[in-house]
Amino acid sequence: MGTNYAILFIARSLQGVGSACTSVAGMGMLAAFYPDDRERGNAMALALGGLALGVMIGPPFGGVMYEFVGRAAPFLVLAFLSLFDGLLQLMVLQPKVTKEEQEGATLLTLIKDPYILIAAGAITFANMGIATLEPSLPLWMMDTMNAPKWQQGAAFLPASISYLIGTNLFGPLGHRMGRSVLKARNLEFFIIIHRYTWAVQ
Repeated sequence: MGTNYAILFIARSLQGVGSACTSVAGMGMLAAFYPDDRERGNAMALALGGLALGVMIGPPFGGVMYEFVGRAAPFLVLAFLSLFDGLLQLMVLQPKVTKEEQEGATLLTLIKDPYILIAAGAITFANMGIATLEPSLPLWMMDTMNAPKWQQGAAFLPASISYLIGTNLFGPLGHRMGRSVLKARNLEFFIIIHRYTWAVQ
């Protein structure tokens, strides 16, 4: 276990790099395996549902393990699960390096694409809420409520459950309503919630 800020910073940076690689590679694999638009949307929704399930279990699990087992316990369990997952993927997927005949677009071309910019901006702003809560909510709970560790983890359950429901609901719903209409409705809902939260505060 790290005992200073530098080790924590390096560990979190490596975790972020690994998470980004896994997300991009996983979505790319699904896009390659499911060329049909409807099947691809449903597959990605199901995959993100698995991610949401992990997000839902993670904070309460970490809080309970930290409170009742020890500080190192959640990290050791996750390290074992990550190793098991990696070995399982090697056996099932049997990855290999293959050269694509069709050359993809350059990074500069992708950055100039307005649809990509809109999607990236939407994802950024949508994640700012939970990204703000993750460091600030536990500190606020400790200062104002003297909350134990397991309660600090359990406080993220509502957001995680909403994420789980949304990933499984909006994939099929996007095909029925149209993705542009669904995104517009979600943006309206997002603005209303934030204005209501600001008014309450």
